[in-house]
Amino acid sequence: MFQRFLALALSFALAVTPLSAPVAQSILLPDIGDPSQVYVGNNEEQRLGLETMRKLRERDLVIDDVQLNAYLASIGQSIVTYADQNGTPYTFFLVRSGSINAFALPHNFIGINAGLLLATEREDELAGVLAHEIAHVSQRHIVRAIADMRRMALPLAAAMLASAALAAASKQGGQAALVSTMAASAQHQISFTRTNEQEADRVGMRLLAKAGFDPRGMSDFFAKLERLSGSSENRLPEMLLTHPRPESRIADTRDRLEIPSGKKPAVRSRKAYELAKARARVLATDDAQTLIREFETTLAKGNPADETATRYGYALALRQAGRYDEAQQQIERLRKSDPDRLAFRLETAEIALAKGEPERGWRQFEEARALYPDDFVLAMHYGRALAAQGDPRQGLRLLRPHLSRHPNEPQLYATYAQAAQRAGDLTATHATMAEYHYLNGELLPAIEQLELGLRGSGLAPNEEAGLRAKLKQFRAEALAQDLPVPKPVTP
Repeated sequence: MFQRFLALALSFALAVTPLSAPVAQSILLPDIGDPSQVYVGNNEEQRLGLETMRKLRERDLVIDDVQLNAYLASIGQSIVTYADQNGTPYTFFLVRSGSINAFALPHNFIGINAGLLLATEREDELAGVLAHEIAHVSQRHIVRAIADMRRMALPLAAAMLASAALAAASKQGGQAALVSTMAASAQHQISFTRTNEQEADRVGMRLLAKAGFDPRGMSDFFAKLERLSGSSENRLPEMLLTHPRPESRIADTRDRLEIPSGKKPAVRSRKAYELAKARARVLATDDAQTLIREFETTLAKGNPADETATRYGYALALRQAGRYDEAQQQIERLRKSDPDRLAFRLETAEIALAKGEPERGWRQFEEARALYPDDFVLAMHYGRALAAQGDPRQGLRLLRPHLSRHPNEPQLYATYAQAAQRAGDLTATHATMAEYHYLNGELLPAIEQLELGLRGSGLAPNEEAGLRAKLKQFRAEALAQDLPVPKPVTP
């Protein structure tokens, strides 16, 4: 029983700890109850971040769409420029959830729920949310959370064990003790989290202004949250909310609103924002048919305010439903007024391939490549098509430069591995699949792929050296995590 409640105590302490942002550098933190120093290093943060991302992907909660991720990154990176840097690239991704939320994870992962993106009315509001999460990272809130959790762990475990002993003597008394212990811990963590949220609001506001976005986007979005929260009746008291109540955040951020004199606003495309919302709406739904009817109803009313985005979403939903001819008709209408937009060109190419018109599809990709020769989004779409049904060696040539430019993109490595396998390059297949597993927090499968690569014949000296260096790194990390590491391959 004691072991059971000890596990419960520790798991509860983890559950109430806010997942926030990584530290800018390795920091030594005191652990109350233990005179030794606790080391919170970059490797630990990376492991926590990758493991969390792996669990999100296992539950199909990550929308791994290169266009949407690139759009979020275009906003996020412009804000990151003015934040404290820690040497780890930021990764922005969309979450398959209709709830209005966003979060920062260790290792600079920042997730935006699809529901939040769709709830915004202009890009400055979305930028305000991203700035808030970036502020969590730059202010090292994850390190504070880890330190706070560790200070709580031993006292909480002791209290839970005492409660278990009480339960053995009096079931009702034991349950009451458990409830009061958990409530006290939860209140402590909620207060700690709210302090972080208020700090992230203030820092995020400054980052927004420096990046050239309208900082009122943040306060305006908080006002939207206040409207969406409904009436004030039957709401939890502010002290029990994980985040400050929206009206409190509105007052605080507007009081601190500072727009630098002479600062020009960021030059952004309103159309890019609207198209991203339409794409997210389609990719986040499992009911394409209902969405198609909604788009048809909107378009039938005539001249909607965002007709281009509505028609684009309609075309995406039609393609998702396998109605390729109709999807093509919608995209062709869009291209008449905006012929060089990459999103429309990519749809044209992929619809042609889906219809069994490869020559037309490859021609469309090549025409887009002539306009955007080094574009990562294009390389991923084109490379994925080549890896699956075209010339895999051409796909390798197209994707190879991006391996060094985008080293934290698991889908890039998966696509490259698929092309390498079809091209018969098993060494590259195993090497890139190892990176794919590693970026998904799967160390043992990554090690297995490197072991398989080293067993291959005809390895060039530089290839073998590269595989062994990676294997040494991955094995060291696995041993540090007490994973059952397989025996190394003999030279």
